Amino acid sequence: MLTPIPRRILRDTAVFHVPSGVDKYQKPTTSDTTVNNVHIQASNETRQNAQNVEVTLRAVLFVDARHSKPHVDLWALQEAAQAAGAVMTCTVTTKYNATLGPLSVAMVEPLPDDEGNLHHYEIGLY
Repeated sequence: MLTPIPRRILRDTAVFHVPSGVDKYQKPTTSDTTVNNVHIQASNETRQNAQNVEVTLRAVLFVDARHSKPHVDLWALQEAAQAAGAVMTCTVTTKYNATLGPLSVAMVEPLPDDEGNLHHYEIGLY
């Protein structure tokens, strides 16, 4: 069985901004979800997003199934954003109180453990 991501590196906080529609003034509306105990890591990797478009990631966000709180179905949030015809964004506050973003979410990958349960999410940000 895989061990969880070490708690000592999960010291950042992420706020996911999920587009939910438009208001009466045609401004986009969002619902925000905060997840504590995450880890952001700089990247310059190229991956394909959900629309099969190659994007160069600026960062990868790790959300652990055990230590990150609250437990949120990030895959469902990404699907909701796509259903609204928009892109989910994320703002990350690091352990040093630096704020990064908002960054667009290119992909959400739920990664399983040896038994098929969720181990962690890897979220590609650009």
